[in-house]
Amino acid sequence: MPHPIDELMQDHRIIEQVLSTLEQTGSPHSLSFYEQAIDFITNFADGHHHEKEENRLFPALAAEGMPTQGGPIACMLHEHEEGRAHVARMRQAVAAKDVAAAARAGASYAALLRDHIAKEDNILFQMARDILPVAAVATLERDFAAVESATPRQQQYRQLAGDLAGDLASASI
Repeated sequence: MPHPIDELMQDHRIIEQVLSTLEQTGSPHSLSFYEQAIDFITNFADGHHHEKEENRLFPALAAEGMPTQGGPIACMLHEHEEGRAHVARMRQAVAAKDVAAAARAGASYAALLRDHIAKEDNILFQMARDILPVAAVATLERDFAAVESATPRQQQYRQLAGDLAGDLASASI
């Protein structure tokens, strides 16, 4: 079983595949692409990955004395909310069949998440490795396994991320 922090970082690599596609605004994607990206973000990036952070990792860090008001946890939670706002704008654009607006919202989401992931990978997760005792890591391993089993479609979302990135690669050939 991977260390819980490694698992979160692996999730980041999957999310980055979709961010790469959202950053390609030169030739707007189809509405179907944005629908799939929204589905991925909602159910994998937010519903699965952020679930592990917000409801498992952040409370474990708080239990070890990391403040929840201000500091890294508050910053990450704020950025999760910002990301949800970008996705809401993308969803509204898709509903209005406005590909250009969906592309702008998707690119804004991607820019936010790129910066967010860098902060987590390089700062917060390193802090977590330093302050979480072995017992807390073991609890997170069990909790993350429970999240995985409670959300059985996660392998489909991992595949979707690869498919979206593959569509981008084949479109640019």
